[in-house]
Amino acid sequence: MHCHLLIPDLLPRRAITAENDPLHGVTAPALQTLLARSRKGHGAATNMESWLCEAFGVERRQDYPIASLCALAQGIKPENSYWLRADPVHLAVERDQLVLEQAPVSPLSNDESDALIATLNQHFACDGLHFLAPRPEHWYLRLDEPAAITTQTLHKALGQSIHPLLPDGPEAMRWRALLNEIQMLLFTHPVNEARETRGEAPVNSIWPWGGGILPNNVRSTFDQIWANDPLAHGLALAAGIPSQILPEGADHWLGKASPGNHLLLLDSLRTPACYGDPHAWREQLARLEQLWFMPLKQAVQRGSIELTLHIPATGGTSSFFTNRGSLWKLWRPVRPLTHYRPPE
Repeated sequence: MHCHLLIPDLLPRRAITAENDPLHGVTAPALQTLLARSRKGHGAATNMESWLCEAFGVERRQDYPIASLCALAQGIKPENSYWLRADPVHLAVERDQLVLEQAPVSPLSNDESDALIATLNQHFACDGLHFLAPRPEHWYLRLDEPAAITTQTLHKALGQSIHPLLPDGPEAMRWRALLNEIQMLLFTHPVNEARETRGEAPVNSIWPWGGGILPNNVRSTFDQIWANDPLAHGLALAAGIPSQILPEGADHWLGKASPGNHLLLLDSLRTPACYGDPHAWREQLARLEQLWFMPLKQAVQRGSIELTLHIPATGGTSSFFTNRGSLWKLWRPVRPLTHYRPPE
């Protein structure tokens, strides 16, 4: 059995100071041993979404068609329409810039989400825009015509000034004006006024990204996918392979998994990395070490599995293959995690 772990933000970018660098002084013995004894490869994908799409043979046009695949996983029939993710966000004013926060800190209720969506659909009914919200935190936008824009993923924008990350391309000005219109519409919405009265962050914008039409001929070398992210489940559906929610840890997964080629998405490091929170990032890494890396290393030692770690980063994806034999390469020293950080 071969286990592929996709672990975004396992090697985050260097911080200005050591105390703010998530990797500074961190130890994860099982993970470090797996990395030290592995055979290393390299790929071009620079984030989780692009790695997943490329692994399933999905081509990028202006964007990877992430929205249509996520919609498929969440019970929407994309058919041949053009879709965008249009996730609800909170824009915070910091100095002279707007910084994106995944909204809201206090989750939207179904009723709040439905009320906001209804207002957006009523306002844009004549513009060929139709909003849907299969879950309060996941919104989608179906367009009558494809949008001539290139977008940035939500996770790339989290915690960042939005100005350099706004939609680009031939229709960039139209979409920036559209976002301003949406922000003005949401600013005085009764749902947001009530949230602010309760001291909760308002949903004062959306983040459009991942536009495209559901691709044909999605294919996979994996026999099963284990993940919490809708993109992974959508790709599995499109490829005709089973997918399940990620178990709590490797022991649970090893008890369920049948022989074959498995892809597991461990994405708990993404949000603390995006927000530059080294304490939360280290807490999540400690959980991964205990729940995943230690038991998987033991499974490799027993010869139960072969293991490949895929770690997307700005300069591309580093892949580390380990099997029972490679763990006996004791002459390879265990190094700090900073040793594996790609150059910037």
